[in-house]
Amino acid sequence: MKKTYIGLTCLLLLALALFVALSFYGDSLERWHIKTGSFARVLIGDTTHRQRTSSSATDSTRAVSQAPGQDFSQTVDTARKSILFIGDSMLEGLGPRLAAYAEENGHTLVNVIWYSSTTEVWGRTEKLKEYIAEYQPDYIFVSLGGNELFVSNIRDRRQKYLDNMLSQIGDIPFVWIGPPNWKPDTGINEMLAETLRPGQFYLSYTPDQHYDRARDGAHPTRASASAWMDRVCAWVMKSAAHRIVLHRPKAARATCHTVVLAPAK
Repeated sequence: MKKTYIGLTCLLLLALALFVALSFYGDSLERWHIKTGSFARVLIGDTTHRQRTSSSATDSTRAVSQAPGQDFSQTVDTARKSILFIGDSMLEGLGPRLAAYAEENGHTLVNVIWYSSTTEVWGRTEKLKEYIAEYQPDYIFVSLGGNELFVSNIRDRRQKYLDNMLSQIGDIPFVWIGPPNWKPDTGINEMLAETLRPGQFYLSYTPDQHYDRARDGAHPTRASASAWMDRVCAWVMKSAAHRIVLHRPKAARATCHTVVLAPAK
């Protein structure tokens, strides 16, 4: 009986010794497709396993953050900007409000108002290029189209001028603010939307946007123009191709350097 107990004890010790050995040296046995237990990890803690797990998690995160073709352009650019705002008489209402945004957020702003101007008026000259060279903007706002709402065959008559303006802007980030239609147009908004890249064109003529009009029935009142600019700036921070910081200002409006050009003859 005593010999039986001794034999069983030896077998148990041998099994335990084999189990421990497999646990410690299991990595070298995996190539033989032998699955090992985790007994050794429980005894001494498997730092190698934790390092591998951590490394795998890091590699996974890196793979996600550097995935080919992934677009991170929606990150807001927090740098202070030198902004150039060019356009027609709509800048009378929009400009002072954008100046307040610039002042609140640490940007500088230059407004260039060319009365009665159009894409043709700007596009048949090099004035935009000249102002870019003079003021060195790193962000541009454009507000044009209100004087072209009813131009017939607009693509045939305006596309080349629009293309020339875009060529003068080059790689500088910009936003084009569409006109606040008071009547349906003959294609200016469609031409702009189809020519400009996503996030570069703000469509101002939508059913959910209301404008109180001045006496001429076309221009928004100052208050309505300010609300219009508020919507544009909110859109820039959320949906523009190149987003910049434009937190809502405390001041209703502000002044800035403004260039005024007489209507082209």
